[in-house]
Amino acid sequence: MLKEFNVSVCICTRNRPENLKKALDSLANSTYPIYETIVSDDSTNSDTTTLVQSHYPHVKYLSGPRQGLGANRNNAIKAITGSHVLFIDDDVVLGEQFLATIVAYLENYIQQEGDDIDNLIITGPQLDHGYLMFPNDQNFLGFQSIPYKEGEELRTVVINSAVFPATVFQKVLFDEKLVYGCDEVDFTTRAVKAGFKIRLCKEAVNLHLPSLINRDFYKPYHEASRIYVTFKRYFSTEQKQSKALFYLLVASAHTTVQTLKVEGIQGILKAFHTFRLVSSYVALEYFPQR
Repeated sequence: MLKEFNVSVCICTRNRPENLKKALDSLANSTYPIYETIVSDDSTNSDTTTLVQSHYPHVKYLSGPRQGLGANRNNAIKAITGSHVLFIDDDVVLGEQFLATIVAYLENYIQQEGDDIDNLIITGPQLDHGYLMFPNDQNFLGFQSIPYKEGEELRTVVINSAVFPATVFQKVLFDEKLVYGCDEVDFTTRAVKAGFKIRLCKEAVNLHLPSLINRDFYKPYHEASRIYVTFKRYFSTEQKQSKALFYLLVASAHTTVQTLKVEGIQGILKAFHTFRLVSSYVALEYFPQR
């Protein structure tokens, strides 16, 4: 039996009170009790504050740093008191059996492996547009497109269906330079490097209902995040500096060609913006101002 499994559910949100309401309401249907719920709010208006304080008094409400998703996740982490943490986006519905399924998996893991679960991250899939989305590894360019083979060690998760031991945040935090995109890949690859293990529980499923709100805000950052995170993985996590520098050249050329193909000559400005963001992330990571 599990000696302790108290789940802190963290929801990072921005200007999506209607979506957030569905997410919060779904938590009440969990067949396994939720220890605490934390909302970290990056909204630019007071609608979410009013919603939470008026209808969900049991929720820990935090004003977010408004610097992007990485910083907002870390803001939520500061408030956790549970033994385990589940991040769900504000447009996700928690599966009624999700946490109970995770508990059953962990109990079986302890019986079979006789191992400590304090270094174990469990990920399930998420149901998205009618399809089950499982974690995939990154290809050379950083796209998560490579299915794991049976028995292969996982390095990535589906963030909306991943349960983390709280101990992992003593060693690894989210990169606060990342406004949007690939923050979970960066986190989990570093967590694995730090000695944590990721296991797949195929039966633990949450539902993603993608919201269109904020997409225009986040869109300019996604490509830059992928390039920066993949470079960082090669350069720092894997400590393969030559591979990382070669990757930057290939990724830059690939992004330029793809952008021009899709958007024509106007794509030059978009590619320039992406490279400028990547350069700023790399500079802040490796040449921080004192």
